[in-house]
Amino acid sequence: MSLLMNNTDALVQLRSCDRARLEELFGTMAPVSGRVVGALYNADTEGMKNMLLHTNPAGVVAGLKIAALLTGASGAELVVRCEVDRQTLLANAGTVDFPLEITQAALVNKALHKTDLLLDLEQLAAMADRLTGAQPGLLVAVGDATPTEFPADTLLTDILPVGKGLLVDHRFYSAQQLEGMTLASLASRSGVLRPMTDRDCPVDLAKKEMLTLRRQSCGKCTFCREGLYQLSEIFERISLGRAKTGDLDLAEEIGQAMTVSCNCTLGEEAALPVLSAMDAFAAETQAHVRRKECAANACLALTQFYVDPKLCNGCGKCVSVCPKQCIEGGEGLVAVIDNFDCSRCGECLPVCEQQAIKRTSGRLPKLPSFPVPVKGTAPAAQAESESAPLPAAKRKRVFARPAKPQVAPVETPAAPVNQPKHVEVNIMKTIETDIVIVAGGPAGLAAAIAAGEQGMKTVILEKSSATGGAANMGMGPLGIDTKIQKAAFNNLGVDKAIQMHMEYTHYRVDEDLVQAYFHKSADTIEWLEEMGVEFAGAFRYFKESEATWHIVKPENGVIGPRAASAMVKAMTQRAKELGCEILLETAATSLITEEGKVCGAVAVDKDGNGLEVRGKAVIVATGGFGNNPEMIEKEFGLHIGKDYFPFRIPGITGDGLNMMWEVGAEKFGANIEAIYQLPDNLNWFLLDAVLRQPNLMVNQLGERFMNEGDLGNTTYAGNALALQPGNYGYCIMDEGILKEYKKNGPDIVDIVHPAEAFLAFEGQAAQAVEQGYEAYFEATTVPELAEKLGIDPDVLQNTIDEYNAMCRCGVDSKFHKSQKYLHLITGKGKYLVGKYYLGAYGTVGGVRINRYCEVLDKNHMPIAGLYSAGSDANTIYGDSYNFTLPGNSMGFAVNTGRMAGESAAQYIADCQ
Repeated sequence: MSLLMNNTDALVQLRSCDRARLEELFGTMAPVSGRVVGALYNADTEGMKNMLLHTNPAGVVAGLKIAALLTGASGAELVVRCEVDRQTLLANAGTVDFPLEITQAALVNKALHKTDLLLDLEQLAAMADRLTGAQPGLLVAVGDATPTEFPADTLLTDILPVGKGLLVDHRFYSAQQLEGMTLASLASRSGVLRPMTDRDCPVDLAKKEMLTLRRQSCGKCTFCREGLYQLSEIFERISLGRAKTGDLDLAEEIGQAMTVSCNCTLGEEAALPVLSAMDAFAAETQAHVRRKECAANACLALTQFYVDPKLCNGCGKCVSVCPKQCIEGGEGLVAVIDNFDCSRCGECLPVCEQQAIKRTSGRLPKLPSFPVPVKGTAPAAQAESESAPLPAAKRKRVFARPAKPQVAPVETPAAPVNQPKHVEVNIMKTIETDIVIVAGGPAGLAAAIAAGEQGMKTVILEKSSATGGAANMGMGPLGIDTKIQKAAFNNLGVDKAIQMHMEYTHYRVDEDLVQAYFHKSADTIEWLEEMGVEFAGAFRYFKESEATWHIVKPENGVIGPRAASAMVKAMTQRAKELGCEILLETAATSLITEEGKVCGAVAVDKDGNGLEVRGKAVIVATGGFGNNPEMIEKEFGLHIGKDYFPFRIPGITGDGLNMMWEVGAEKFGANIEAIYQLPDNLNWFLLDAVLRQPNLMVNQLGERFMNEGDLGNTTYAGNALALQPGNYGYCIMDEGILKEYKKNGPDIVDIVHPAEAFLAFEGQAAQAVEQGYEAYFEATTVPELAEKLGIDPDVLQNTIDEYNAMCRCGVDSKFHKSQKYLHLITGKGKYLVGKYYLGAYGTVGGVRINRYCEVLDKNHMPIAGLYSAGSDANTIYGDSYNFTLPGNSMGFAVNTGRMAGESAAQYIADCQ
């Protein structure tokens, strides 16, 4: 065996070898009117056999000469993809007086070689071996190792442990298929052997193989081009859990057509990954489609992590290592993973000594929805008794209580809730910069970039382990009068938008700040695009809103929550390019003031070391206090987890506001960005999406209280719920209405809650019933429903009867809901009910800024050197968030961050 050695002996023998001698060794070959062409097959994307051009050029040339003599070809051509030593190859051809042409091409165009004989490089080298009396083997590389020559009858099991199976040149083999198989029996005979383990998913690997083949394809052949696209899309849907029942049959039909209809080896073999995966791993592939399960836990959309509460000892290590901060818990508490944000990175697995963190594909077991004390600890029983919902039969009726009297504002600024005032910090290090930025969310990142573009050095103090903050959950910023809007014929101008916003807020906001933000928003969209951010388009949140929501083109191709994380990555990279130093897990604790100017911040890193970061200006952009229960109760009288269920972004606890209040900032305009949702919304997303349709909404008294047609505007609905007993209401429908939604689509369509949710509703509803989810109810009769809801059955029946009478007449005489939303509540199948609470995306406001983002004191005068951006300073909504111009929160954050960075840079320049 000598395929990998330079076979000059073959060239020597060819000088005295005639055709008759060659026919004795190789037999006769059909005559060729053209030339002999040596090349890699188009489907050989690994390119391993290219090495023969370097290690055995004499053998390759000798093979060409042998084939030319046997076929009567007029000459030969080598089509190469890699850099080769042309001089050596041509010199070898010259020793046997053989005309050789060498061309460079990524693919062999068969249309140019209709009269030629195409041979693989390995075939050519093997012919040279046989001429010199050697028995050629087969070239094999295991993974990324150096290729080795093996005898053709070598068992695969003698080369490597096959494990779960094998992937060879785009073809899958299961472990059962490989039993007793030799190299010679492989369809490709030789190539790169890639063993599969239990953590390798054939669907995921096939999808990646298809992507490789698509990149290699020239796209000229319709069957290859369109077939590769269709197969890639099908397997992408399968890996995301969105496959339809007939997708596998369709994939097989397309794949079989490609094998006989394409024009080159790439097209003929392009369907092999799909066809062989479905054949070798049929059960595993079908499980992806039928049960939405990935046995290898490799398809992230079908994989979930959870903490087994029976094993968790409450050490809190998993909380500290999670890069996405999607694990809640702490010392003595059972950790809870928010699977909506979880990236399935697995960082938490190795740190859990109790092996309490599990990875599964399929239905999760019943788990606590928030951290609870570890069983056996002193407060556990008490915590469970306080948090556990009462059995349905024991639920008491809830009646409205008089509102608490408003507490007069306190003149003295409040101390931070989570940080004692004047905490002693042992300063271990001092950092000098131009601008100190507290928090690295969208506002902080925008400020760093804008300041960096003005030549300023910046340092970001970010207490989390990653940048982005709430933007990692969001979808995109507002933009007005952008090129993207104009391209879609959405001609909303800034002047009209300002008028709409001011009328919406009854002019109880700073119009100067609003117009500065709105006027800058279009330029900011282009500014983001210049740093690599791509937008899927400009969208409405719901029908009555404007198309101002510039949703970031998501990395996974699916528009929805977390799309804006791609924007965060681009902004973080741009900030670093401009010299911004980002200190993660470093929490600012106080601001530094000297001679009446704010000139830095004190911070503590993850190891407890104190540091001073000194500059000439400070920008605070900590995102409000949406995850600080004490501040929420103090400012708004709301109780998280009881009568108020907001999105809880880790780290958003009001640190920045407390620091600004301490240095004299006016306490101003704090509010919630009100919405409504089911408790633990992200884990019950399908229920929330389906049940929020404009059907019958009642409060705990069993009475209607609003025009349900306004449920599309989540702020309106949230405000209405805030006036009800307990800040919640029940939205009632039945299976008959659900069936109509499945057939004809929902009444209210918005971009966050997809219509596909209605098709998958039953699965999550069954899970909710099984787990006793506290905000979902099913019943077959009104009395049964009334008992479960804790409502007087006669009152509930009267309300339903009154509502149905209006539905039959087609006129809502009470709240004037549109006729198209009036659906009879008959209980057909069963009643389906969601308990919706007041919620919020977070808080807005707390300090007052001007159009330059300067923080103002109680006399409306700027505090020198202090700027704020984003939710801390977002006071442009009055009492209600403006959902008619969607994208406002993130838009305000990015734009005011940019404005603050520019203003701080100008302030520094003016002071020099």
